[in-house]
Amino acid sequence: MYIIFLGAPGSGKGTQADMLGEYLNIPVISPGELLRHEIETKSLLGRSIKKKLSKGQLVANDIVEKIIDKRISKKDTQNGFILDGYPRRLKQASLLKDRLKKITSQNSVLVIDIIIRDKVIKERVTGRRVCDCGATYHLVNNPPKKKDVCDLCGLKLYQRDDDKHNVIADRLKHFHARVRKINKYLEKYYKIVKINGELSIKDTKNEIIKIVKNEIE
Repeated sequence: MYIIFLGAPGSGKGTQADMLGEYLNIPVISPGELLRHEIETKSLLGRSIKKKLSKGQLVANDIVEKIIDKRISKKDTQNGFILDGYPRRLKQASLLKDRLKKITSQNSVLVIDIIIRDKVIKERVTGRRVCDCGATYHLVNNPPKKKDVCDLCGLKLYQRDDDKHNVIADRLKHFHARVRKINKYLEKYYKIVKINGELSIKDTKNEIIKIVKNEIE
């Protein structure tokens, strides 16, 4: 099965995508994670990407498409995959449709759109802390056992530049400007289900699994 997770930054789509990927035993492909990996290499491309993200701007489309194509071409995607945070542009939605057409039928694709108010998003995102090992925490909802220290590896936690208040406000502005067009385009080809992202993580997960089970059956 091929699943596309949509939702504003901070909507919880990454967390839900990871849990669903584990449940279905298919990989989760996140352009954001792939881009951050490139940043960690400190390459010229990585430095350019970091500069864009720190300002809440989108990375050039050709760069995103290259890393997506490279990841999708790996063997572990043969039985399906989950896309987290992609497409973010109308052009990307069109390219994705063409990619999926080559490997599966429209009935095997499901779009999950997580809906959440901007006020709640800002509270969630500005409280988020991350670790270089990939772990994510929240100062209120999911704090580490020891302040500013990762439970898993002991490294110091930090706030991503694109999670800061002024940046998230700009990210939401850009998100709302493009999301309607993307949803309208995708609904021409695939089934879209809307999920209340303001539920607890567990309740949201259960709702999504229930929907996916019905699609599989």
